[in-house]
Amino acid sequence: RRAPPLPPHTPHAASLPSCPGRGKMAKFLSPDEMTSRDYYFDSYAHFGIHEEMLKDEVRTLTYRNAMYHNKHVFKDKIVLDVGSGTGILSMFAAKAGARHVYGV
Repeated sequence: RRAPPLPPHTPHAASLPSCPGRGKMAKFLSPDEMTSRDYYFDSYAHFGIHEEMLKDEVRTLTYRNAMYHNKHVFKDKIVLDVGSGTGILSMFAAKAGARHVYGV
């Protein structure tokens, strides 16, 4: 059974040539117009936050161990990792036995 076709690709805000390394919200709103929600979601468009999270060994290993020690939850399942960022949790899910993993 084939998966349905994916919608057209939307580039990550950090990959836009007019705004490298910066979030989408910062491009369209002035700092006075941005809310705390805008600042929160904009922060994930910066590469540094992902590096910082990956280097947090306690956090990363806790997620990994929780998934690897509960392989019965993932075995042959389809996993949707919403807000997958670097894809580290998607990779853990795949190694824990998920049949298919979709990271968006």
